[in-house]
Amino acid sequence: MKKAKKWIWIAVAAVVVIGGVAAAVILSRNNREPVYVYGFADGIAGMTDYYDGGNESSGMVTTDRIQTAFLSETQKVLDILVTDGQQVKKGDVLFTYDTTLSDIALRQKELSVEQAKLDLETAKKELAVINSYVPISHHEVVQPEPTEPAEPVANLADFDLEGKDFLAYSGSGSTALTPRYCWLRSSAMVDENMMALLFADTQENVLFVRFQHTEGDKNDGAVTEEYGIKLMRLSIAEEDGSTSFVYRFSFFDLNAGSGNDAPIDDGIDWNSGYTAAEIAAMRAEKQAQIKDQKFQIKVAEAEFKIMQKEADSGQVVAEFDGTVVGLTDPETAVANNQPLLKVSGGGGFYVEGAVSELQLNSIRVGQKVSVMSWDTHETYDGTIVEIQHFPDESENGGSQNVSYYPYKVFIDESANLQDGYYVSMTLQGAEDQTSLYIQNPFVRTEGARSYVYVRGEDGRLEKRYIQTGANLWGSYTQVLGGLTADDYVAFPYGKTVKEGAPTQEGTPDNLYANY
Repeated sequence: MKKAKKWIWIAVAAVVVIGGVAAAVILSRNNREPVYVYGFADGIAGMTDYYDGGNESSGMVTTDRIQTAFLSETQKVLDILVTDGQQVKKGDVLFTYDTTLSDIALRQKELSVEQAKLDLETAKKELAVINSYVPISHHEVVQPEPTEPAEPVANLADFDLEGKDFLAYSGSGSTALTPRYCWLRSSAMVDENMMALLFADTQENVLFVRFQHTEGDKNDGAVTEEYGIKLMRLSIAEEDGSTSFVYRFSFFDLNAGSGNDAPIDDGIDWNSGYTAAEIAAMRAEKQAQIKDQKFQIKVAEAEFKIMQKEADSGQVVAEFDGTVVGLTDPETAVANNQPLLKVSGGGGFYVEGAVSELQLNSIRVGQKVSVMSWDTHETYDGTIVEIQHFPDESENGGSQNVSYYPYKVFIDESANLQDGYYVSMTLQGAEDQTSLYIQNPFVRTEGARSYVYVRGEDGRLEKRYIQTGANLWGSYTQVLGGLTADDYVAFPYGKTVKEGAPTQEGTPDNLYANY
């Protein structure tokens, strides 16, 4: 049971000497119960390791009156039909080639695209599972009176355990009073596959299971250990209309006397088995993987299209009226990974990237961008020429909380870039976005302002207004100012939470036991 809080109230008469009032106030403050405060390092109040590389992006190269002709290792030049500085018309043949590119190589590249898409769908499903996780929570322990099971229990000795890791042999599992009895081999673990099999013969989505170990793992051996686990099955609708399942669990008291969810005496609901901070870290990692996987798909698709074009044609023609520049010999071009030639019409290259809303206010038209070619690994300077004011939902990496805004970069014609290839971009003069995020329950609002209760320099509680930013997953709020990772904050509810109250560093047990 919760312990009643002990308060010492000091009544002060309306007319007293100043010294008497001061003494009364000091006595009142010194006798307050301490308010527990929590830090960021242990993940209780929030987290500091959510990383969003908002200054980095990638995109596909497009051209404007500039044509770059690279040679692949499978192309053999047969005849070059132009000279350096020559004026050409749209449709003029620049050079002809033969290719050793085979149908098998094309099919392999096509399969790699398909596999990358399958990997993306797998990552999305894994993110959906992570999003379904409920973190470990603490609760007040109430020990029920022991009660005998309401259902008869079959004899395990009547069942064959040969070759089995577990066996559900008795009971419905519908309540904590009527659990499903399940023998478990001492070397076996309760995992998702086992949970799925336990749910296989029922339409229910909750099962109370009494797992038992026996001496020597024998069916007639004495029970050496047993514990109760409440299994929960949740369905997730897939994009193709099918349904998949994820599983959670918590412990229940085998001696439960009433109700269907009596807590075990450790005061913990294990749920997913992960803390809120661990779940947040898994989300961030999986979202980064999804974002990277989307990029790898785009790169593979671009490479496949270029390979198809090579296989379908034995000549390269001018795409517009212009001038041949930078013509070199085929051997030098391949050895140095440089273009065989360019046709210039006075244009350049464009790449569209995307910036996180966390850094949208830090970029501007005219800002310099460092551009690196994934093909040649050469780096060029680009300039932002356009920033869109509407987010691109396809660039959120699986997150519904952080939006990305497209911007366009121009690179002049001196760069050795090629239409359809991908590059990475880094905003110059911008810093990586590593932010402080606080758990939402620690934040209160006053009108349009947000505030927290923080341990001050004198060790006492103070009310502090903070500047907030993006919301992550409905669980965390980005802190833009007013709070640092070194601060300790209090859960902002309860009679003792007042400015000037003494503070004491708390643990998760303190947090959940007192509020």
